[in-house]
Amino acid sequence: MTHLLDSSAWLAHLFGEPGVEQVNQLFEDSKASIFVSALSLPEVYGRLGALGQSDRWEQVWTTYATLFEKVLAADQSVAEEAIRLRAATSQRLPTIDALIAATAAAHRLTLVHRDPHMAAISVAWLDQLRLPDK
Repeated sequence: MTHLLDSSAWLAHLFGEPGVEQVNQLFEDSKASIFVSALSLPEVYGRLGALGQSDRWEQVWTTYATLFEKVLAADQSVAEEAIRLRAATSQRLPTIDALIAATAAAHRLTLVHRDPHMAAISVAWLDQLRLPDK
């Protein structure tokens, strides 16, 4: 069982928001491997900055780097998968979110998120675990 945390799931865990319990269960599951997209790093840093907490980034990253199995890059195959996902989704799918979802799809990982626009991606294209909204 392997999962990729979207930025929204990482932030839910970081700030103890709804969905934190599900993410905790994944981190505690010895059979689960938790990955993150490289694109989530600047998104999480940006959220910290928007809250006036950018000075926390180093500590946050040091903590989570030990929890993540690996940071996955967005390469050409991921970009091509993002194009397919966007074409197959009737709702607007922002580019970064499409790339993060495509990273999960390309690596056959379950995407963990709480973004309504990602929920519009068909389960035929992507296995998902949607966390509760704030």
